[in-house]
Amino acid sequence: MTMGAFREKLIKFMYGRYGIDHLYYALALLCFILLIINSFVHSPVLTIIMWFVFIVMISRTFSKNIYKRRLENERFLNAWYRVKKEWLFTIRRIKEIRTHRYHRCPHCKAMLRLPYKRGKHTVQCPRCNNEFKMRVII
Repeated sequence: MTMGAFREKLIKFMYGRYGIDHLYYALALLCFILLIINSFVHSPVLTIIMWFVFIVMISRTFSKNIYKRRLENERFLNAWYRVKKEWLFTIRRIKEIRTHRYHRCPHCKAMLRLPYKRGKHTVQCPRCNNEFKMRVII
C-alpha cells in the first residue's frame, strides 16, 4: 500500500468524525505533563489518570457526535478565556505597579485604572459618573 492510498483511506475513515480541536490540545498537554510528573513520582494513580485523559482525548477525536464535542470545546474555551483574561490582567497590574493603581467602582463594579498618587482622592467613574472617595496607602 502506497502512502497516497493510506492517506485516502484515512481521509475516508475520518469523514464525519469530530477530529482535533483546542480541548484536544489542552488534554494532550495535560497528558504530557502527567507523564513527566509520573516519570519522577511513579504513582499508579497518576498513571490511571493519564490513561483516562488519553482515552478521552482519542474518543473525542473519533466521535461522530459533532454537536456534543463542539459544545464541550465551547465550554472549555469560555473557561480558558476567563482564566487567561484574569492572568493577563494580573500581569498587567504587576507591570504597572509603580505608575498606576486599580480600584473598583462601588456602584457599577467597573475596574478603574488610576494614576499612582498617595493620599485621599475623590474619583469619578467614567461609566456611571458616580463619585467616591478612595485612599492610596502603598
